Amino acid sequence: MKIKDVCSRFSSGDFISADKIYSFGNYPVYGGNGLRGYTDNYNFDGECAVIGRQGAYSGNVKFFSGKGHMTEHAIVAIGNENNNTRFLAYKFGLMNLGRYAGQSAQPGLSVETLLNLDIDLPSKDNQDKIATVLSYLDNKIELNKKINATLEAMAKTLYDYWFVQFDFPDENGKPYKTSGGKMIYNAELGREIPADWEVSSLEKKILITRGVSYSTEDISDFNGIPMINLASIDRKRNYIPEGLKFFSGTVSEDKKLDSMDMLIACTDLTRQAGIIGSPILVMNDRDYTFSMDLAKLDIVDENIEKLYLYMTLRTDFYHQYIKGFASGTTVLHLNTSGIEWYKILIPPIDLQEKFSKIIEIDYLQTCKNITENQTLAVLRDWLLPMLMNGQVRFKRK
Repeated sequence: MKIKDVCSRFSSGDFISADKIYSFGNYPVYGGNGLRGYTDNYNFDGECAVIGRQGAYSGNVKFFSGKGHMTEHAIVAIGNENNNTRFLAYKFGLMNLGRYAGQSAQPGLSVETLLNLDIDLPSKDNQDKIATVLSYLDNKIELNKKINATLEAMAKTLYDYWFVQFDFPDENGKPYKTSGGKMIYNAELGREIPADWEVSSLEKKILITRGVSYSTEDISDFNGIPMINLASIDRKRNYIPEGLKFFSGTVSEDKKLDSMDMLIACTDLTRQAGIIGSPILVMNDRDYTFSMDLAKLDIVDENIEKLYLYMTLRTDFYHQYIKGFASGTTVLHLNTSGIEWYKILIPPIDLQEKFSKIIEIDYLQTCKNITENQTLAVLRDWLLPMLMNGQVRFKRK
């Protein structure tokens, strides 16, 4: 059959202006490179395969269910009554649709070209069974991602409650400020802070080390030491393992990473400075190094606890500040002195440690979920072609 014979819809979405796309919002926006952000209105409600139509991500396929906005750079594909839409998403993903992109300055897929491609499909019953098996794996992956997002939100809420609203537990276990804890005005911050807290820049309190300089010959798909790089940070400024590269060169001791080391993005390709200066923590599952586009941040002051500083540097207030130290046109580069000049509140170390013990539990669970997702994705990607070509079949009842 042709793709046009198996889809009830196979067409592009609608234009949306950049000022209508936000970092957070009610409905996801999908374009040529996948998820672009969020917006307040939707133009699609249901199940579909979303196919990247333009740019480097042409031919990338994602199954989508729910309400969202599909842009003109994304193709929306819905199976007809004889075909399973989720199955088609898996099938399209194996067809390497990106090879049909036009060879221009901005590669793009033609809807008409794709509609006339040949496609071989099993019966609807087998499609349903295959989609169900693979969806178990994908649903668990999505659930783990949602759990991690919830853990991140909980950590931010606790940080805000303790270190912005100053309602950390006092000696009686009651909210400090709400219960009448002593506050003093701080001229540097222009606000009241708890009486025994300090304000200081990070200068001479941290040590910044840039990552490994490398060439394309030093990078491979699987051989060498895993190297965390810009692609390891998503648009929400979180670590993602899919972006790992492998460095085959020699790594000096100062470029090797330990679990929970803090890395800062010193380069940004997003043009909106979406990740510049953002911190991530190193996973605890294996040895890593890091690229020259990142810097390791070590604390050399015993009065600052790592996870407290990490959460401080994940605030929107800090991110707006540090973007002012990024310069460049197509590629942004960070002047790391901006990190050293940043003024932070320094609470008593015992309060920082109490906070960190809570946050560390969330971090370890996040690492566990990320590792499990990697295992599930490998299993799915191994099983997918075998189910599609009949090497793995369903037992008859």
